[in-house]
Amino acid sequence: MSYHVVAFTMAQVRQGALDFQRELGAILRDSPELKVYSASPFDLDERRRVKDRFGGDIVYFFNDVAYQETRRLGLELQFVAEVPDEELPRKRTVVVGMPESKVRG
Repeated sequence: MSYHVVAFTMAQVRQGALDFQRELGAILRDSPELKVYSASPFDLDERRRVKDRFGGDIVYFFNDVAYQETRRLGLELQFVAEVPDEELPRKRTVVVGMPESKVRG
């Protein structure tokens, strides 16, 4: 699966760029597989790495379902890259979507 990348500056955030979270959160019941991730706020090295790679101050990774829903809803997000699973931050946070369960064996 690939992930679609959006990078925001703090100025964009202050101007309402994070409204996509509310819009996508409202349709989770109909699209439970929808996921948007960011690097963990506790992993400063990883946050710096994705910031350096993609630009912006805050970087989000949309799975294919989230990407398609942004298009369907007419959300005006500027996607800057597409990356495979292996390139997602190792430590990440679910920003929009159902939390992932940790299976212990």
